[in-house]
Amino acid sequence: MNQVDSLQKGIDYIENNLIGEIRNENLQFVTSMNITQFQKTLLSITGYTVGEYIRNRRLTLAAFELINSNNSVLDIALKYGYDSSEGFSRAFREFHNINPGEIKKSKTNFHIFNRITLEIKVNGGSKMAFEIVELNNQDFIGFKTIAFGNMNKDIDTRWDNDDDAWESSRKEQNDLMTDDHIWYEVYKKTDDSKYAHYICSKCSSIPNGCETVHFDGGLFAKITTKKCKYPTEQLKDVYYQTLIDNEWLANSGYKLDESRNQLYITNWTMIDKEERYIEIYLPVSKTE
Repeated sequence: MNQVDSLQKGIDYIENNLIGEIRNENLQFVTSMNITQFQKTLLSITGYTVGEYIRNRRLTLAAFELINSNNSVLDIALKYGYDSSEGFSRAFREFHNINPGEIKKSKTNFHIFNRITLEIKVNGGSKMAFEIVELNNQDFIGFKTIAFGNMNKDIDTRWDNDDDAWESSRKEQNDLMTDDHIWYEVYKKTDDSKYAHYICSKCSSIPNGCETVHFDGGLFAKITTKKCKYPTEQLKDVYYQTLIDNEWLANSGYKLDESRNQLYITNWTMIDKEERYIEIYLPVSKTE
């Protein structure tokens, strides 16, 4: 068994026992590694200690359970390994920036930490702000780019399309550039094999080759990346694999509405490049 397989078996054991006791001797058995070696290797590859990973995953599942069940805060605290509601509330507030009692009322505005899977690289394990929001209809100024493939299923094609569009449209981008350096991307489904992709801004005039792009509002799942120099690097594995595979949305009580448009907002500030971030707005509807 190679090291990646051993680590994955350990992560799988943890995931299967997030409700209940996670025992070191069991981790050693399933991974064929002593516990110290497993802990050090997991930290070096993923950046998380075993304790951090378990805590982040349990607090994520606890948030979904608070939203979707009538169980009390104490019952959920005990279920996920906390001895008291006070200790659970402190950890919950530190992770989610909201109290457990408040999330039962608001049903949104919390954080999620998704399951890690190991291949040649690490997928997942990213903490992003997540909330359900209502957006109004609005208009942008933009231009249409190349867009082949299903908007949410032909993921590699969509990723390549986006890269090609940004690389091939420098002049149009400069014409749209505004002082705030905020870009808007609107995705509209055409049919199961095509979609329209618009790169937009909110400039007051319409440059040559551009058009008014209408965005239909409604209910959206908003995901915000961590601020960093290149926030796009967080997207491919987190958005395409995790959201579309419904790990987040299915557990939140919402489902992706593929018939409606999507919106990306990229703050590409040139003043402090470590403050760049991306907001993703995925159209959703309540699950029945």
